[in-house]
Amino acid sequence: MIVKNSNLSRLLITLLISVFAGVFSMAQAQGRVVINEFSSGLSVKNTQDFIELKNVGISSVNISNYILNINNEIIAFPKNTILAEGGYYVVYTSKMIAKEKSNISISLTDSSSNLIDAISGKSSELNNSKIESLIDAKGAGLIFARKTDGDCTWMIDSTSTLGISNQRNGSVSSVQISKLVAMNNNCSSGKVNFTIENANPEKYFSVSYVLGFDANNDGKFTANDRFEKGKDSSAPVVEINNLYSTGTYKIMLEPINGCNQQVFDFKIDPCITMAVRLKKFTGNNNGKVNNFNIEIETDADLKELRLEASINGSQFEKVANVPFENRAGLQNIQFNSNPTQQSYFRIAMTDVNNKTTYSPIVHLNLTAQQPNKMTASPNPFSDILNLNVQSDKNEKAVVNFYATNGALAYSQTVDLTSGSNNIRLQTNQLQKGLYIVAIRNFSNQQPQIARLMKG
Repeated sequence: MIVKNSNLSRLLITLLISVFAGVFSMAQAQGRVVINEFSSGLSVKNTQDFIELKNVGISSVNISNYILNINNEIIAFPKNTILAEGGYYVVYTSKMIAKEKSNISISLTDSSSNLIDAISGKSSELNNSKIESLIDAKGAGLIFARKTDGDCTWMIDSTSTLGISNQRNGSVSSVQISKLVAMNNNCSSGKVNFTIENANPEKYFSVSYVLGFDANNDGKFTANDRFEKGKDSSAPVVEINNLYSTGTYKIMLEPINGCNQQVFDFKIDPCITMAVRLKKFTGNNNGKVNNFNIEIETDADLKELRLEASINGSQFEKVANVPFENRAGLQNIQFNSNPTQQSYFRIAMTDVNNKTTYSPIVHLNLTAQQPNKMTASPNPFSDILNLNVQSDKNEKAVVNFYATNGALAYSQTVDLTSGSNNIRLQTNQLQKGLYIVAIRNFSNQQPQIARLMKG
């Protein structure tokens, strides 16, 4: 694997050197305001048209003296107007916004006349790459809204989500991003990877980001904290290394097209914070079993050592207890586990005080795996998905659809009979995109997993 360093170079070393603290003090610049929803032609029904703004950034932003230019009307924002992180701001127009999308043009500029966001249905304006097109917006009604907050896809509807999230039941972002947080192999620093799971991920690059560190540990990201901007041009992974301070981070990712912004929270935990010292954790797959090698040093206060696995690198579950000797000193432990569809592994170490710490994450290249007992068709699927599942007995099972960022998008309980089961699922509530589908028998803790695309 080629390690990619972002433009953010050794952020946390800088955070530890007080002379550079001023570089990271400008939280004001870390907000990101977008035009998120608006109405078109409501004045025909004796109602004012509106425009909703959303701060999709990682801190509050002062939008004093920002200007909205809407076709034939200009609206200036009053002084001391602060839009909180994740907050919404609604502006009502005195004139009707053009009813036909081909006549709509809305732009937002800051107090220095810098273009912040712009959308248009006018063909004459769409040669400008900084202006988002409304031409492909689908639906019927007087409400234009992004499919999810900040999304590049615009929808037309008859009902508004004014002042609340645009995310409706089953809707997912047009860009699927998975997160992996880990300590580096030497346990001296942390790193975070964000992988764009969509087909042809290179079209979303370069990806810009704003990374914040909660320096005062108050759970908020303000001017008292530290921020850094960066850009990664190497698809499909945005990789940030050398995070040397433990604590809470927040990051906003923005693909090259200027929309589809997504915000992630993550923590870099101490690699080892108790009297159990992890010297080594490695693994490999030989096509038949997963082989692991652990080297620990303990003061005989270790209560439990267990192997945990994940399908996406962020949500882990226990798969096996790891044998160890209840004694002080250095131990080298070699053990095997049966291959599964899960490829991310870590060791959880719990001491006699029930304090648990975790190893770095090991990602195995699972070649020549045992065949999965679940098959799915068609793939890609549309509004109907057929699963064939083997079961050892009559029982219930739960089918979960996960977006690639780990969020549960849909869940359904099904009845299984002993032998082969053909399950037909209605999936019209799911948006297009990549999903991890996992079915788990109530009596079996090991899920059967498949990666499927809704087209």
